[in-house]
Amino acid sequence: MKQTLSLALVLTIGAVALAQESEVTKITSETKTVSEGVDLLSGLWMMEDAVPVNTRQVDLRLGFRWVTESSPAHLGDGDDDFVVTPSIAWGAYDNLELSLAVPAWVGDGGDMPAQDDGNYDTTIGALWRIYKQAGPCGEGCLVLPSVALSGKARIPTGCGSSGVDGELRLIFTSEYDSGVRSHLNVFGAAINGKNADTWTGGDDEEDEGMLFGFLGDDDDDDEGEMPPDPRHVQWGVVFGLDGPLCADGAVRWVADYVHRSSEHYGRANMNLLELGWEWTITDADKLGMGTLIGLDNNGDTPNFGAGITYSHSLTY
Repeated sequence: MKQTLSLALVLTIGAVALAQESEVTKITSETKTVSEGVDLLSGLWMMEDAVPVNTRQVDLRLGFRWVTESSPAHLGDGDDDFVVTPSIAWGAYDNLELSLAVPAWVGDGGDMPAQDDGNYDTTIGALWRIYKQAGPCGEGCLVLPSVALSGKARIPTGCGSSGVDGELRLIFTSEYDSGVRSHLNVFGAAINGKNADTWTGGDDEEDEGMLFGFLGDDDDDDEGEMPPDPRHVQWGVVFGLDGPLCADGAVRWVADYVHRSSEHYGRANMNLLELGWEWTITDADKLGMGTLIGLDNNGDTPNFGAGITYSHSLTY
């Protein structure tokens, strides 16, 4: 009888221990954040990849961008722009990412009126991955790339803003056995309103703003001349690559080339180059830094720029 009771007690203790171990394992798997492949930091680059944020994951991101403006010779030197952008990216469903960003314009080389400090509109966005690449493409193989569609809209929440601007972008991303990825973006934008204090705005009532532009105030040194009209339909193409810089792939290099229409009528198309890196510090923390180089000087193309973004991921 005693042996039977002892055996029952041992079995009971063993079952409880296994249940507790199983519960610990379950909790750990639910709280750990692991990225599905490689996802470029949105907002840092002019290029996007076809990888959405994981389902039930929320990325809290803080970015800072500095751009040295160019301008036509008769207008003199352009101003530098400084923009701080807090944003949220949410993996709402499988293959669907929703985002919200509120960029705040915090200066233009020290020549900005105090009442305009921090003014900017709200940008909402969505990325839908239509098709996911079946596997890496080795030498001589033919594998369809991942395909995604993204859209963004500027909502006039800033002081003096009006209208709604929108952008639609088709994204192709191919992954290779080496860890390198290639990207092709084709986008179009409809510019319907203005923000008096955005990068392309200015204080002139006739100078309409742009959703994702670079040009600073056109009316600073124009000696009474009206600024050029903005293009209400704009377009662009982006070619890019990223790949591992170390054996574990925690640090990756990023490069892209952009050819796009000018932001104003009467000016030539823009050619831009971006170079930089992204570092996955932990499963939940990522840091990226990039530089922007203007390859021509047509009044809309920035001379030089730099940006940095930090991202922290949460799951639920």
